[in-house]
Amino acid sequence: MSRAKGFGHLLWHPLQLRHLIIREIRYKDRLKSKQRWIAWQKYNSARAEAAFRSKEALMRPFNVARLQTISGMFTRFFGNGLNILDVGGGDGILGEHLWKKGNMVTSVDLPSVAGRVHKCEGLLASAGDAERLPFTSNVFDVVLASEIVEHLWDPNNFFEEAYRVLNTAGHLIISTPDGIEGLRYDSHKNYFTVERLANILKSRFVLIDVKRLRAVGTQTPTIIMAFNKMLS
Repeated sequence: MSRAKGFGHLLWHPLQLRHLIIREIRYKDRLKSKQRWIAWQKYNSARAEAAFRSKEALMRPFNVARLQTISGMFTRFFGNGLNILDVGGGDGILGEHLWKKGNMVTSVDLPSVAGRVHKCEGLLASAGDAERLPFTSNVFDVVLASEIVEHLWDPNNFFEEAYRVLNTAGHLIISTPDGIEGLRYDSHKNYFTVERLANILKSRFVLIDVKRLRAVGTQTPTIIMAFNKMLS
């Protein structure tokens, strides 16, 4: 009965059906190599472009809560006037908000996504790979990774890169779906919990704050964690 309902749902939602067909034909090998995984991510990002630009999307409770929570972490722990790297900056809305607070913000994302940032005020845009950041070492005060680590081929490469590009007093903020239910999104390859992230990063970063956003308009709750770079 559940399969019949699922098939009926797809018949009433032809765009979703088309997406599933493309996924299973054109990108059926997406988990076999990083190159194919990135191709799949580019397709997904292009598919979501209209949603990124939607004013209604920006006002959804989750997006508002995420912006307020991350902004609050800056106010409480870091201050402003900082050099920020927004990894996976997407539409640039979060970066633009931080820029308006008096920070310098550089956004880096896939080439198919980075162009959106040019539509935002005050941001520097760079196309690049989160697992091989195109920046010299020790240059940023904050690395922000909002809704990106779950998409990466190997998040550990990004964690190493974040540590490298941060200066000695640098900070890292990560926002990601909470728990294995995050894999319900077909563009996600990884899942995290507070405990898992803290354990992965404990040799490089000190956890200073954790916030949880309940699932409102999203499939899963979200965790937002702030870290200080550990001195070597």
